[in-house]
Amino acid sequence: MSKKLVISRVALADQVMLLLQERILDGVYEPEARLNIDAISRELDISSSPIREALTRLSAMGLVTSSPFAGFAVTPVPTRDWFEQLLVFRILAESWAARQVARTRPPTAIERMTESLQVLEAGTLGARARDYVSANKADESFHDAMLDACGNDILAQSVRNLHPHLHHARLFRKVPQNIAPVIEEHRAILDAIVTGDEDAAAAALERHLRMSWQRYDGWTTADAPMPAT
Repeated sequence: MSKKLVISRVALADQVMLLLQERILDGVYEPEARLNIDAISRELDISSSPIREALTRLSAMGLVTSSPFAGFAVTPVPTRDWFEQLLVFRILAESWAARQVARTRPPTAIERMTESLQVLEAGTLGARARDYVSANKADESFHDAMLDACGNDILAQSVRNLHPHLHHARLFRKVPQNIAPVIEEHRAILDAIVTGDEDAAAAALERHLRMSWQRYDGWTTADAPMPAT
């Protein structure tokens, strides 16, 4: 009996987390807005426990902040400088990872990346979270599969801890997205890995990150700094 109750509570917390995440990404809850647990509890007609659990998980993902006296609030959208630094870090880290995976060509990683690309091809992108969440998740899964196979757990976890896809998603509502170039760029990365071309894999990965940066908010790749060599 107790096990069944725990499963039910966790499932409810999952639903609440997804709802609150969508509202944050869509700007229903503005950056730095307080998230009142009692008010949300009354609105959703549920107890405060799953709401608190959902907010705690969103805090771990970087979308929500918490403090002993102020409670929970929406995290401010990172600055352009933060995103520029993130771009440089990802280029350095993930280009290296792409080279390693192209060198070893692990079948499991290639299979996972292929499956993620197929999901991406069936997805959509748009200005609201519900329009891009599945495609954004497929994009993240593609990169995760490559990171998992690169042979450096510390590097892989360092990239994941920044939750780059989730933070970039906060920029999606500013301009509608076109999924076609994302698919093309992923396919170029995968093709280079399948053929074992390390240079092409690293170049395709960097091009994808830079072009994604350009699409997020109309910022040109020329504006973004080049990684140190």
